Amino acid sequence: MTAKQLSVLVLSASLSLGLLDQAATACSRILLNTDHGHVVGRTMDLYIPDHPKLVAYPRGIARDGAVTDGNGVRWVSKYGSVVVNSLGIATSDGMNEKGFVANLLYLHDSQYETRDTRPGVANAMVLQYLLDVSATVAEALAELDKVQIVSVKAAGREWPLHISISDATGDSAVIEFVNGAKVVHRGKDSSVMTNEPPLDWQLNNLKKYRYFGGTEPLPGDIDPASRFVRASAFLKTIPAPKDIREALAEVYSIVKTVSVPLGAENTSAGVHSEDTWPTLWTTLADAGDRLYFFQASGSPNMFWIDLGKINFAKGMPIKQVSGEEISLVGEVSSKLKPIKNKHHRKPV
Repeated sequence: MTAKQLSVLVLSASLSLGLLDQAATACSRILLNTDHGHVVGRTMDLYIPDHPKLVAYPRGIARDGAVTDGNGVRWVSKYGSVVVNSLGIATSDGMNEKGFVANLLYLHDSQYETRDTRPGVANAMVLQYLLDVSATVAEALAELDKVQIVSVKAAGREWPLHISISDATGDSAVIEFVNGAKVVHRGKDSSVMTNEPPLDWQLNNLKKYRYFGGTEPLPGDIDPASRFVRASAFLKTIPAPKDIREALAEVYSIVKTVSVPLGAENTSAGVHSEDTWPTLWTTLADAGDRLYFFQASGSPNMFWIDLGKINFAKGMPIKQVSGEEISLVGEVSSKLKPIKNKHHRKPV
């Protein structure tokens, strides 16, 4: 990915955000840890179609951080991964062959660190960086200490994002940038992530509701804080699953309670306005079995990729399949087709 391509992404987002101002913003992520395995569910909610592609990247790809100041981190992918590519530019979600899962969500209140001398990685590229070089949450956090996440400005605005990560042991973390500083939440407090305000506020707000020490009933609107409360409450109260299939079903059912219907209207906080951030797609990641599930909101079918059926060896082609192909159902690793390596240097 080039700096020019990243700028196009940010410019498009910035112009639209400038028009939408504080319209409802969305995306939700949930982690369920069980005796049978660890499952991550995520929704992608966006105001424009992102034309998702599921891409399988092999090991040995040389990449750079796609920053504009010439001081970008350079690396070679250590692990193969299956990711969702959004808008032809950003890695927005994915899992690598070690069961390390990463999710990129919107956080309006993000304020990135002041640029310093550390090698930079663009915020739209950081998930791919972590998936390429990390097998565990501990390794990913160590890598983030070596680099600086950089947001490319366009039209006077930044593209604000936060990150959630988890691994095959059930370890989890949320990484945010608040008031110009990196804030890391690790462990049980990082099982749910939605959007603004930042996670510290969300966790404190949770105390007002039933199941968390308060008396207020669960809210039903699509506001990020309300979705956070609902996801947290259901995650806390669902029965222990009997197997990994049941764990996947439970996470999927919770995800559906925080999804935003196509064409929905936002009635949060008494404000009646058209919601422009519907759920476009949903993913489930089974870190133990290395199964990565995908369902587009416009399709009745869910399909998945078994990472164990992908040859991630160095030199193998990059392959992809469109997330908008509504005929896909079941395990689709054989449907992945080689593509030209347009945005990344050749394997080394």
